[in-house]
Amino acid sequence: MVNNKSIKVIFFDIGGVLLRIHPEKMIKKISAITDISFDIVENSFPEEAHDAYERGQMTDHDWYQSCKNSLPDRNSLTENQFWAAWSMLLGDETDVVDILIRLKRSYKIWLLSNTNSRHIKNEVEGNYVFPNLVDGSIYSYDVGCRKPEKKIYQIACEAAKVDPESCVFIDDLKDNITGANQVGFHGVHYKNTLELKEELKTLNIIND
Repeated sequence: MVNNKSIKVIFFDIGGVLLRIHPEKMIKKISAITDISFDIVENSFPEEAHDAYERGQMTDHDWYQSCKNSLPDRNSLTENQFWAAWSMLLGDETDVVDILIRLKRSYKIWLLSNTNSRHIKNEVEGNYVFPNLVDGSIYSYDVGCRKPEKKIYQIACEAAKVDPESCVFIDDLKDNITGANQVGFHGVHYKNTLELKEELKTLNIIND
């Protein structure tokens, strides 16, 4: 069992943990606008460009252009239409925010997310509760690297002025937890809120 006195910072992922995400809504919207089938839109998603976008290596306009160009030729997707669809990826806050609020009484709380400037600046900031509750945030587009790369966890520790062994990291993707564990974090793989509470009890982070 972890000595909870040794834990100083708890890092939370955003999408799939603090926020519900709905890629199917975005795809459905683009499909309706362009009259291209859902499956073709889904299978055309430019993964390599998305990786670059989340590293801050691509402008918003270039990301739109990459998505438009990945679709069949002569599609009618305008930039305004694309951003309207892109915003539909992010849904409601989850009840994990209640856990965050509870943990904030005893620990520093940070965000650690693979994300892009458009979602953070246009959708997250000002529209949700959790960004106002945290002590800091590490976003992939700001630091030029993504989970599960070792570097992003190291940057997070440096920013929070804490050793990895004093950190808990909560993420819905197993690979990101593996990456965090390899650096020395106490990784918690989020599946649902009930299991998260049990994991935090095991780590002696919460008592009931």
